[in-house]
Amino acid sequence: MEQTDQIEKDRDQDLTALGSVPSAPSSDVDSMRNLRNTLGQFATGVTIVTALDPAGDMIGMTVNSFSSVSLDPPLVLWNLGETNYGYDVYQQADYFCINILAADQSELARKFSQASDDKFNTVKLKLGNNGVPLLEGCLAYLECTKEAQYPGGDHVIIIGRVERFLSTNRQPLLFYTGQFFDLAKKSETTEKKEQHAAGATPKNKLWLTRD
Repeated sequence: MEQTDQIEKDRDQDLTALGSVPSAPSSDVDSMRNLRNTLGQFATGVTIVTALDPAGDMIGMTVNSFSSVSLDPPLVLWNLGETNYGYDVYQQADYFCINILAADQSELARKFSQASDDKFNTVKLKLGNNGVPLLEGCLAYLECTKEAQYPGGDHVIIIGRVERFLSTNRQPLLFYTGQFFDLAKKSETTEKKEQHAAGATPKNKLWLTRD
């Protein structure tokens, strides 16, 4: 027993070298917020998943939980939250398009992250396979047929088979710690710190948006 206690003590001392001892997830509000913040340390691209409802009306939602799965067959996945706007529609939709956003589309990402019926107002688009909308100006497009869907906690994991795809030479929009970033520019926080260290007055940068 003493040996086990010593092993656990040594382990905690090793973990302390990371800055603090890792926590186990729980349903506590603070724990869930901390877990969300930790997951936010993983930088991702940003997409808008578009589809059609049973009446043929367009639906779209900003998603960063997107990933490739397989090249042969060509499969991708994204995660749909049970509380997301349009949850039932996406579950029933047989076709969807992954619109991968370019660096100058942060406002579009913000618009499609809202629960609203008029997201497509003033948005330029073209219709792809099966009438699913493709938003103009994106970095890339993946037109998909739903292959499968699986329960995943408070989300549904949707697998799509890529039927058509297109990529451009634009720069990507990134999402990290709750903020949108452009690869070609520094974050607002980083630039202010550098200016402060140099004794300069921070300047506002409008390219960065926050959630």
